[in-house]
This record gives sequence, C-alpha cells and structure tokens, in this order.
Amino acid sequence: MKKFLVSLAIAVTMTTGCDVTDEATQGAGGIELANSVPTTQALQESTLSIQEKMLHRRAIETAVWAMPMTNTLAMRDGLGEAGCELNNVCYFSKIQTWRAAVTTPNNTTPYIFAFWNIKDGPVMVEVPPIGENVGLWGTLMDVWQRPLADVGAKGRDKGVGAKYLIVAEDYKGETFGADYVLKQKTLNGYTLLRPIIPDASEQSLKMAEDFTKKLKIYDPTKPLETDYVDLQDATIDGVVHFDLSLYQLIDRAIQEENLEQRDAVALGMLKGIGIEKGEVFNPTEKQKTILNNAAAESLAYLQDTYFDNSPKASLGNGWVVLTPATSYETVFDWVVDSGAMALDDRGSSYFAFFSSAEEFNLTNPPTMYLLTGRDADGNKLMGGNSYKFIVPADVPVRQFWSVLIYDYQDATFLNNVDKYGVASSEDLDFNEDGSVDVYFGPVRPDGVKESNYVPTIEGKGWFPYFRFYGPEPALFKGEFKLNKIEKLE
Repeated sequence: MKKFLVSLAIAVTMTTGCDVTDEATQGAGGIELANSVPTTQALQESTLSIQEKMLHRRAIETAVWAMPMTNTLAMRDGLGEAGCELNNVCYFSKIQTWRAAVTTPNNTTPYIFAFWNIKDGPVMVEVPPIGENVGLWGTLMDVWQRPLADVGAKGRDKGVGAKYLIVAEDYKGETFGADYVLKQKTLNGYTLLRPIIPDASEQSLKMAEDFTKKLKIYDPTKPLETDYVDLQDATIDGVVHFDLSLYQLIDRAIQEENLEQRDAVALGMLKGIGIEKGEVFNPTEKQKTILNNAAAESLAYLQDTYFDNSPKASLGNGWVVLTPATSYETVFDWVVDSGAMALDDRGSSYFAFFSSAEEFNLTNPPTMYLLTGRDADGNKLMGGNSYKFIVPADVPVRQFWSVLIYDYQDATFLNNVDKYGVASSEDLDFNEDGSVDVYFGPVRPDGVKESNYVPTIEGKGWFPYFRFYGPEPALFKGEFKLNKIEKLE
C-alpha cells in the first residue's frame, strides 16, 4: 500500500534536521533513510542544465502548493477504488483500521465520507437531526479543503438537521427548499463526518450506522435514493505518494478543476514543468527522474516543516497545537493579513492531516489535538526504541482523552498493527495519584497491562497526537501540561 520512491541524483544538499539514532537503510537512489526518516545527506551529483535545475525547484514548490488538493483527490481516488463513487455516503460500520490508509485518523469514532462534483449542476446534502445517543461533527469542504459549512451540533444547523445546497459561485437557479445555499469555488468537494457515540460497543456502532443511513446526497434536479457503501473490509490507499505519481495527480486536477486567479503564479510554475490545462503532460525519461527526485525532497521538506519549523501554539513540554494559527485565524483559507498565502504552513499541515472547520479556536473547541515529534532528550521517536509517557491525573476533558501514534513516513496508522493508542475510556491501569503510564515500543515491557501499551515497528519513525474530547478551559489557560515522552534504556 505504502511506497516511497527515492531516486535522488541531483547536485543539491538537503538538510532535514532529523536526529536519527537507529540503523540507517539505503534508499533506491542514494539517500539514506533511518526508520523512514530522511537524514541530513549530500545527494549524488549529476550534470543538470540550468533548465533542469529550475524544473526540479518548481516541482518542489508546486508539490507544496498543491498539498490540500492532492490530499483530497488521493482520498477520493483511494475510496473510489473501494467502491465509493460521487454522491455516495461511504462509511465504516466499525472503527477504521490501518487498512484504511488516510492521514492521522482516529480510532474512537467511525468515519463517514462523501465526495461530489458540481460541474453538471448543484448537489444537495441532507443532514439529519442528531439523536439522544448519537451526535455529529464535521464540515463540508471544497477540493482545497476550505470549509463551506460546519454541520451537526456545533455547525450551522445546531444539531436539528438541515438541507445544504452546494452550487457554483455564479449559480442563480432554484434552491430546492434548501436551508443553506453554499457557494463553492471548485468543482470537486467532500465531507468528513464523525458520528459521536458513547463508545465503540456493537450497540453504539449500530446506532452510528443507522444514523449514517439517514444522511443523503443527490442531484436535486433528479433526486434518487442515496447509495450507502460500507468501507469496513476494504483496503484503501488514500494518501499522496511522493514520486512521479504526485505530478500525474496534480495534472489530473488541473485538467478537471476550476482554476483560480490567486493561483496564477503556481499555475505558471506548473506550466514550466509541463502541466497546463488543455495540454498533455508527457515528461521525458530524464524529466521523470527529476520529478521523482523533487517529490522525494518535497516529502522531506514537508516533514521537517510540520514537525520542527512551523509556528504552532505551544501548550508546554514540546506539545503544540496540530495546526498553525495561519489555518484557524484565516478560516482555513490560509491568506494572512499581508495578502500572502501561508504556503509552507498549509502544505505541511495537509501532509499530516485532512479536513478543516468553519469554527475553530483555542478557547472552546469541541476537540483539541496536540502533537509532539520528539522525546524528552530532543530526539525523533523511533520504532526500535521503548518509551514511557506519563499522562497526568485529571486531564481537563468533559468526555475522554486518547493518544494515538502514526507513521512518520505518511501519517497513517502503522501497517499491520491492530492497536494504535490508548484512551481513557479503556480499562487502564492507573497510578495511585490518578496518572496513567503509557508505554510505546516494539515489545511490551514485563508487567505492563496490554491496554497501557502501544506497539511500534522497528525501522519506522512515529509521532503521536494527544486528543482532548470536550477540552476544559484549564488546557488553554496553561493550567495543565502534558509530560514529555521519556526514552527507556
């Protein structure tokens, strides 16, 4: 499912700042990899013309620029191969596993996806009212993952349900009894919805599935019954691959999408690498090699930016908010007050996660996710090492907390691992003071309860998200801090 094509042969020196202690392995083209973390490395030299060097540079810049869109389309294509077509409601009847490869999923609520395209006319999304034991949280978005509307209890309908009509910006036709008319700049759009249930019991999951089948999406000019697709047993490749296929994906997007004036410079750079609307993308063999190289370097840059060089709000001890302020302060439009687009913040964020929100703040959000990329000694978290993480007592949440880990390489659950984290809703061993010891490593330590242990894979770097469900004000006032993750000898 996962692949990482690295064939670097360019006269460039790349510094990623990674401090890697495990044994390194050799990539296909000479760049060293250690637990899937690119190391500081001088790349092999070859003779490139000035035009070929510019191709390489522009390919890196456009890969970063395109990340929100390629992230969306990689999910659309991956779910499409599993049978999820446009205007279907596609859901997991149980909690998603590593077989559903999307970026930083959770393992506490089953996901619901739907994709649409308004090229031939508007699309209606009907959201039902929430129930006594089933809530809803999610956002309708365009292909750039800019929010059109939040839905559910924290959304525009406030949990009572509504009809959302998604139309082109110049649409002047019938509104078909919609409660909200949402103008979408792009042709493609999608939603990620989470039914909020008490737990992952069979009863709760059945309630979530019944609720899901009340959602509807259709062409309002000829409404048909909505098709529901259970993705539970599917193997899904829903992540961007950083090789030539990245630029092929960008090309498909350029050919099928509306292009916006604000992206004219990026479109000009794409033209320089052979991607232009109405034209065939047909790189030479040498250009393919350069694009493969550029894609690999783009990944290293996005990782280094996201984990170590992105201005995220700190909540103490190396734990930061998962997304920079340039996201929520611009309502995920990413254009700051100066008129500049925060391209690096945006691109690196959508390497690591997907979705957005119309309403997101650091005072009263429905959930809050914190990230750390290093242990207490300042080193990257490596799958061959063992670690201890003490979760303090009285975590300020109204519901529960969880800590989940992801593959540093592509931000998915670790392959072939069926346990991804620890949650306070589980049967955990607590310390006398109410704190919880969580252990990470390739082998569970003697005497540690299985529920307190998270397996890692030797040869894989990883990173955690700590999720607060129903966070209390103490978190944002600085009255509570998570501890650092300690490496065990």
